[in-house]
Amino acid sequence: MTKTQRWAVVALGAIALLTPTRAFAYLDPAAGSILLQVLLGGIAGCAVFAKLFWSRLRGLFGAKKRPERNDDHSSI
Repeated sequence: MTKTQRWAVVALGAIALLTPTRAFAYLDPAAGSILLQVLLGGIAGCAVFAKLFWSRLRGLFGAKKRPERNDDHSSI
């Protein structure tokens, strides 16, 4: 058994042991709203993290910003 397969078996076993067979819970309508808010916040957080990481990665490799083009024709 490889290391990856071993981890998969351990993870599935832990999920099987920690998952309750019955859940006696009440989810009101606001719970869906909160779950949606958490999901959208997570997506926004990942987008900000990716943007920050991308600029640091470009800075690490010395990528420079493209020079802006001057298309206003005022120098003619």
